[in-house]
Amino acid sequence: MTRAFKLAGFPAALLAALVCSSAVAGHPDDEPTIADIVAGSGGTFDHNRRDFDILLNALEAADLVGALSDPNDSLTVLAPDDLAFIRLAQDLGFEGSDEQGAFDTIVAALPAIGGDDPIATLEFILLYHVLPEAKFAFEIIFSGGVPTASGEVILAVRRQIFDAEPELDNPRFKLRRSDIRASNGLIQVINRVLIPVDVANTPADAPTITDIVAASGTAFDHDTQNFNILLNAVLAAGLDDDLANTEAALTVFAPTDIAFIRTARSLGYHGRDEAGAFEFIVDTLTELGGGDPIPPLTDILLYHVLGETLTFKDALTARKLETLLPGAKLRPDAYSRRLGDNAPALRDPRVRANAADIRAQNGLIHPITRVLIPLDLGGH
Repeated sequence: MTRAFKLAGFPAALLAALVCSSAVAGHPDDEPTIADIVAGSGGTFDHNRRDFDILLNALEAADLVGALSDPNDSLTVLAPDDLAFIRLAQDLGFEGSDEQGAFDTIVAALPAIGGDDPIATLEFILLYHVLPEAKFAFEIIFSGGVPTASGEVILAVRRQIFDAEPELDNPRFKLRRSDIRASNGLIQVINRVLIPVDVANTPADAPTITDIVAASGTAFDHDTQNFNILLNAVLAAGLDDDLANTEAALTVFAPTDIAFIRTARSLGYHGRDEAGAFEFIVDTLTELGGGDPIPPLTDILLYHVLGETLTFKDALTARKLETLLPGAKLRPDAYSRRLGDNAPALRDPRVRANAADIRAQNGLIHPITRVLIPLDLGGH
């Protein structure tokens, strides 16, 4: 997927947006700036994978060194070290491990990532690593999403930072190299490069959402981390073809078997097995549906589907999410990773960060820890 970026006016606009009235509290004016610290690597490609030669060359190519040089600013730079850039180059097809080759590979890939202007794309990627406020690592992790100088948002969960590319491994904070003080802010070293767009090309033969769910099988078993109950529910509601539509672009919040069991227990089920939980849920829906469980089951399943493809980060940092159930919304909370539904008496599901962004031909799957309920169940 390609995307053109409009960055007219940079770096002047960047400087205007980023200038703060004072340096980070407690930082002496004679401390080096962020640009000074990055420049301390020298910029010559070498065998030291822990410094910032590639980052420095990228900043120079994008004419952004000056934006990190003003001692009166208060910024945070999420700084990929050389090994981080080498990993990105290898993700893009580079077969070597040297800094020069990695840099050349990334430069050659810029038009495919962002359109016809490789420098504008490089600026956009680099600004995605800059926060217009000095923040310690723990502040970023507990922020529930922070805006970057590019105008995008990143979301950190524990050490992991979620960007806009769901398939490549997410960067992590290198905690032993966090909170590096500069006169104009802080440097947080990360082990991969943040990507502000979805650059992956889904293969034509990639499985659909239905295929991925169906891989669990319909037989109830003891593996509560897969989708046996969800598959049976989808088949019962006749939604398998809808979730297999290769022309669609969907997001599915997919309850695992343990999610269904937890929800059933919240509604009064006393067992812990998949078959019993499914039977209990069907009985409950039969009562709610006046003898027919399929209409309320269909509503519940549609409440788990968005009519657009959103990554874990984009879904959780949205103000609200419109589902395929008409008029029914979800209220995400990025900090807690919870999805607020319409059943206040039941605990809200969490999106499982360590299993999110499962790529399908027709969208993304995000496993969740409980079932989303689109109606207030009252006395249940």
